[in-house]
Amino acid sequence: MNETIMLPVEYMGTTHELPLTIVPQGYTYQLHVEIEGRTLILEKDDAGEYRVISMSGDSEKVNKSLVAAVVATLQSL
Repeated sequence: MNETIMLPVEYMGTTHELPLTIVPQGYTYQLHVEIEGRTLILEKDDAGEYRVISMSGDSEKVNKSLVAAVVATLQSL
């Protein structure tokens, strides 16, 4: 069962609470984060760093700085 938790992300002096769902994928997992009405799908790469592998909606309109803040927050956990 996938449960949604709130991920606190510091961005431009404000804390944003973003819904995050951990989705099991065999022996690994993906993180689904809702941001600006889109779902980012993140997973760890071979170096152990989180990367965005998919994004719903128009990726040109997403705030790339906010996405970077999400990735930095996940890396710090």
